[in-house]
Amino acid sequence: MLMVMSVKKQVATDSVGQRIRALRLANNLTQDQFAGQLGVSRSAIAQWETDRAGQIRENLERIAKVLGTSLAYLVSGETGSLQGDELALMRLYRACAQEDRQILLRTAKRLARS
Repeated sequence: MLMVMSVKKQVATDSVGQRIRALRLANNLTQDQFAGQLGVSRSAIAQWETDRAGQIRENLERIAKVLGTSLAYLVSGETGSLQGDELALMRLYRACAQEDRQILLRTAKRLARS
């Protein structure tokens, strides 16, 4: 199965809440789904994403793990590994069957030449 996703480009100056929201959306998670994976309420997610923190410090490591990012990225926007669109593309690639992976690679190569 081939999926295409559009993700807003992230900027290092975004807030912690904005980075959490962007990564949650890149992972195709609703606030309810994300809250369930973390064992918190949906309203806690909404508060974090709007920078009305609550108990975010105690949960940052778990948030980073669920979103597949680093703690450094969540806190400071520091990027040293795959983030945002790149991370979303890697996850989609890994979720594909081998034949679809080949289609993705050919398409990416063609687009890179454009």
